[in-house]
Amino acid sequence: MNRNRLAAIIGTIILLGALVFVAGGKLPWTGGPAADQPCDIPGRLPVSSPAVTSGLIKVVEQGFSQDPSGLVSLGAVVENTGADVAYRIPVRFRLFDAAHHELPETTAGELSVEIPLLLPGRRIGAGTGAYRRNTQVIDTEAGAGPNAWLPRAAVGSLTPVTATYVRSKRFYPDNPGYIDVHYRETSANCRALDHRATAAIFRDRTGRIAGGDSGPAGAPLTFRDTHGHDVVVEPQPAAGSSCSPGERETWVIPSVGAPAGADDSRTEVYPYCGLGPE
Repeated sequence: MNRNRLAAIIGTIILLGALVFVAGGKLPWTGGPAADQPCDIPGRLPVSSPAVTSGLIKVVEQGFSQDPSGLVSLGAVVENTGADVAYRIPVRFRLFDAAHHELPETTAGELSVEIPLLLPGRRIGAGTGAYRRNTQVIDTEAGAGPNAWLPRAAVGSLTPVTATYVRSKRFYPDNPGYIDVHYRETSANCRALDHRATAAIFRDRTGRIAGGDSGPAGAPLTFRDTHGHDVVVEPQPAAGSSCSPGERETWVIPSVGAPAGADDSRTEVYPYCGLGPE
């Protein structure tokens, strides 16, 4: 090896050492320093007593349907029209008969849904179901709030966890309302959030909301049908936790099910992700 080549190699080694020193012990093109930056999304509510207000969460769309079995499927889409982060948003559905008399709830809190948080300008779906076997439901109303509010800066770089509908499987011929909804979830956040539930909004062929419901994401399910046969819907949990960074295919099996008039291809999915356990 001649002296010129040896000097070049030594110079390269010295340069690399200087770059590693400046970069804090990592090669700068590997992205090491960015990975070491702390995540600025808080793990819990950053204020002790958030102000309670109302009027900035708007119900922009709602709908329902009632099956012959008595299942009333309810769905709504709400929007945060304010400049702050809406926190713990209650969405309550009311049922009315032909005389527009409100029908009482049969179970406390049955027709209420809580959305963990909603960033400014964003929309999210909420849905639930109930049975009214002896009463014809003629109309429903969905209302949101009052809820708490946080400054946008209080949640750091938090971005919405989004979901794209993939497919649906109706796994129980005796009750076609039972449905397994697969979707692709994407999170660009710097840490895992707390998964609360996943909401599904069902629409008919015209695009009108026909109802909604929710359930846990990625849960296995095997049940025994009326003929005594085991039906394996999902044999094992989904790969990867919902509300975690990255992308994954997962599913939700709504607790009550889908309305008979739902057009599966129009289903919308909304993960409910909170800052942390409460």
